[in-house]
Amino acid sequence: MKETGRLVRWNGSKGFGFIEPDKGGKDVFIHISTLKHMARKPIVGDQIEYVVEQQADGKVKADKALIVGVAINPTHKPRHNSGKNHQAKQRPPIKMKKATTASGTMSRIVIILIVIAIGRFAIQAYYDVTNAPGQSSLVQPVTIDNSPTQSTKSSPQFSCEAGKTHCSHMRSCEEAIFYINHCPDTQMDGDFDGVPCERQFCN
Repeated sequence: MKETGRLVRWNGSKGFGFIEPDKGGKDVFIHISTLKHMARKPIVGDQIEYVVEQQADGKVKADKALIVGVAINPTHKPRHNSGKNHQAKQRPPIKMKKATTASGTMSRIVIILIVIAIGRFAIQAYYDVTNAPGQSSLVQPVTIDNSPTQSTKSSPQFSCEAGKTHCSHMRSCEEAIFYINHCPDTQMDGDFDGVPCERQFCN
């Protein structure tokens, strides 16, 4: 059975207060949870309609209450849906967490790809340096020995052939070096620096 009374005390920070029943008697305890469906919070002086509920300790409290003359909040849902609402509110943080995890994974993949690219660049640069055409001109003069004995040992596959005196007759830098060291009338070292066919082979 519903009763009415006036709210005579209210603690907004703690969310409870007391109703003075219209029929008289002891003040009735009321908690904010029973008024959550109202469009505004209660204030002292409000007329409250409620059902008296007796607690296990013998005290009474107001339940199923409403503020007379104040509209019910249309967005309020019954208590049994509160769990679903709570889960719905918790979903955005979960999605954000997944997005953060995906972002971290993507960052690690990008770092790995950068490291691989740097490694490939370093290997290619080393290969280009060690296999550059100019490399032979840096190494070759060091191995050249004008001594017939040394040249013969290092290039036994070549032999002097008649008419082969120019760079156009040669097939490699090694053959050109052999010819200027062992064969007569060669014309392959115009600057007389000991390195023949610099434009064609020994550049």
